[in-house]
Amino acid sequence: MLHTHERPDSLLLAAEHADDIPLLIAHLWRLGIPQALDAHIPRHAYWSNLSIGATAAIWLAHMLSQGDHKVRSIQSWVAARPETLRWCIGSEVTPVDVAEDRLYEVLAGLSHDEYWRAIELELNHRMLQNCKLAAERIRLTTHDGGSWHISPDGLFQVGQARSWRSGMVRAYVALATLDPHGVPLFVRGTASSGRSQVQLAELINYMRQALPAQRLCFVGDTCATVESRGAIHAHNNWYLCPLFDEPLPFHLLPGGDPGDEIEHLSPGAPAGSRQADPPAAGVEWHAPMQCELDGTLVEWHERRILVRSPGQARVSEEALRGRMARARLALIALGERRRGKQRPRTLAAMREAAEAIIDSYQVRGLLQLEFAEHVEERTVRRYRGRPTAVRVERDVRINVSASDDAWRQAVYRLGWQLFGTNVPAEALPLSQALSVAGEPERGFDRLNGRPLSLTPANLRQGDLAIGLVRLLSLGLRALSLLETIARRRLHEEGLLASQSPATGRLNAHTTSERLLDTFRDILLTCGDDRAPYTITPLSMLQQRVLSLVALPAAIYQFDA
Repeated sequence: MLHTHERPDSLLLAAEHADDIPLLIAHLWRLGIPQALDAHIPRHAYWSNLSIGATAAIWLAHMLSQGDHKVRSIQSWVAARPETLRWCIGSEVTPVDVAEDRLYEVLAGLSHDEYWRAIELELNHRMLQNCKLAAERIRLTTHDGGSWHISPDGLFQVGQARSWRSGMVRAYVALATLDPHGVPLFVRGTASSGRSQVQLAELINYMRQALPAQRLCFVGDTCATVESRGAIHAHNNWYLCPLFDEPLPFHLLPGGDPGDEIEHLSPGAPAGSRQADPPAAGVEWHAPMQCELDGTLVEWHERRILVRSPGQARVSEEALRGRMARARLALIALGERRRGKQRPRTLAAMREAAEAIIDSYQVRGLLQLEFAEHVEERTVRRYRGRPTAVRVERDVRINVSASDDAWRQAVYRLGWQLFGTNVPAEALPLSQALSVAGEPERGFDRLNGRPLSLTPANLRQGDLAIGLVRLLSLGLRALSLLETIARRRLHEEGLLASQSPATGRLNAHTTSERLLDTFRDILLTCGDDRAPYTITPLSMLQQRVLSLVALPAAIYQFDA
């Protein structure tokens, strides 16, 4: 009797890297970014099942994801995650839905000024209402597109050389962010690199009209011009800005030699010998100010605050000590005898070379130079047709030593910053001026290295470059609000101080990048009708992160 065995049907399984994609898309929908784009950007008839807002959400998720996708093209990225995106978006997503023409339409819609202003207003209103953030302090910064560059493989590069190159994003951008959270509120830009085309006064007036009626405090060096300060003061607002062009009045500091109050290290002391930073010190006074705005003379009294930053002083002292050490070695090498090396033969030549080294390392007055010239006469005997002669040989030596008094004075002058403000002393004490006007939160540079899925040739039109900048501001808004929600939750639980005791800035350890990085290697396994969807179970840390960012764990529960 013959027995036949049926071959079992094969079971096909496909695994996708879900990672942090569900979290990002759910967060974007919570902020209302896709809804705002769909509400204010018209949709063309040839668009398929995806709207402009959904396309932008998928684009931002690919750009911001910290997952282990290793795919720089959004079309390849979408092709590798069809089921994950179908679950997150609610409809099927194909590579055609994120082709270049669809990305162009997103940038073209964002580059439209009327559409963008309506989108900004809706997103800001939703953020201030839902996240309960107070728009009291706004930081103004400017970004020159000459330092933005798109690599040939579509990566966004920040901090490149300003010389022209292919793929340069030619845009000048004025950015207003909610301080200290770093959330973008308003973005204004032009495709030209000329600063005159972006009027700061117009942006300030627009913000006064768009934000709730209250007194605003503008922070940043962008509003440091007299006209900007006058315009802010004329509209009953406050400002705080560094004054880099003003000389530092050290003579106003009381106590004779104020350097005695600050701990100093000798020039030769090893780095790291200081145990702790000294407390911040400073002085303030009032200065009369006036400027003419639209034919009207505006006069006011400005508080000038001269304060010393211990951290900046320490960094500057380390750099100064390094320059002095390198200058000392270069000066000593002037008199060394080496093969093929020409030494200064006269005292005047040695002084000139030493002065050049002092100026190049910017240590004038800190090193004491002593020159010694040894003259020796040597008789050269007659040889053939040459008569007997006396040859004079000069040997110039240099002795280098450090001046302790000059070193103490130089160290004392490091780390001082001069600020101008019209904020009353009861609202902004001198001890808080440095923390409020400290280093701003990271802006567009935190998007460095992100995949744009565009080549340099794709952004030759100026309006597309502006649209790209506005899209990046939406990504920056998503990252900033994600970490703001997590920090607030940690602060409510008493596990995280709202401000750093040393700098007064928000604690920077809880960042969106670190939160998203915890969702690596989450796999979604997809089979046929006989095998359900399976996903890597969330760890305790991942569940904790979802709780901190106020998103339900159900976003990682996939159903067939």
